Amino acid sequence: MPLGLNTLQQFVLPTYWDAATLEKYRLRDGTTLDALMSDIAGALSIANGDLLSDPVVNSLISVTTDLTLEYRVGVSNGFEEHTEFTRPNASRGAVSGHMLPLKGYDRMLGWSWDFLRFASRSQIDADIASAIGDQKNLFQQKIFTRFFNSAYEAVGAAGRSMPFADGGTADPAFVPLAVSDRGGTFLSTHDHIVALNGITQANVVAGIRNLWEHGVNGPWDILVADADIGTWTDNTVITGYIPRADPLVRYGVTADMASVDPGYTGVIDTIYGAARLRSTGRFPTGYWGIYKSYGALDQRNPLAVRFGTDYGAGATIVKGASIVEYPIENAIIFLEFGVGVKDRIGAVAVQNTAGAYADPTIL
Repeated sequence: MPLGLNTLQQFVLPTYWDAATLEKYRLRDGTTLDALMSDIAGALSIANGDLLSDPVVNSLISVTTDLTLEYRVGVSNGFEEHTEFTRPNASRGAVSGHMLPLKGYDRMLGWSWDFLRFASRSQIDADIASAIGDQKNLFQQKIFTRFFNSAYEAVGAAGRSMPFADGGTADPAFVPLAVSDRGGTFLSTHDHIVALNGITQANVVAGIRNLWEHGVNGPWDILVADADIGTWTDNTVITGYIPRADPLVRYGVTADMASVDPGYTGVIDTIYGAARLRSTGRFPTGYWGIYKSYGALDQRNPLAVRFGTDYGAGATIVKGASIVEYPIENAIIFLEFGVGVKDRIGAVAVQNTAGAYADPTIL
């Protein structure tokens, strides 16, 4: 579902404002208000598009405006042996579900009447660039917070936005569907938020199996902390690691090189198949995640980002109160979205520890 991009004119400037009149309002350096409005609109449109074009982010999420999710859960049904005079018992599928959060965020620009009288264009540009950077940081922080958070998020009085399968803590009724050819049935105690002691090939295999046993085939994506990338690319520790081929290097005929995009460091080969390896500085040392990405913004990806129906995907500049002369006095950048889990068994969040899993602080 294409949500499109927002422009300043769509939500801020009335249709019948006269550009010639706006031409009379100028910043100290001579920039006219109509030119400034157009440039701000373009900057926000580009920034809103960039939110969903980041390859790490869009491999994890899909976008929606839906409030709820509903999905099948495992039940103990099956066929009965046929008899001539006895009818079989009726069976039905079972469903569960949860809600997706939606929150609004404000970023005050603080452009007072006196400021706009004397401001230079470079000052305005710096404020807009700072707000755009804050928007990207907030968006990514909320995505990775939801990925690694082991608790549900309250939605309204009784609704919940669930984490990945957490052993039945958030929802004791959630039971993954049985996949008999890969291990059989599952219980409500099945967990995709786990503690695995050590960055090792064996633990990579354990994480991959936690997806493979649900019928999810590779390639998978492993996302690790930048602080740990030296260990993840050490062949004495991760024995299946294969580095990405570099077009500037001529390799020997016996060298195994990974054919992956430049955004990946390489791949880790396992008995179940290969997983692509990439790193980020958004979460701290000792944490990593593995998930199946079906492509950029694919509806089968493990997380869902919910945008509001009023303002669409991304930030909008909103007119401030107490306007004296300039339409952008006290303007506010407004952003409304929420991040939830789309597939409760679509990823595995891992902490490298011998103790119990603890939620990380996302930067």
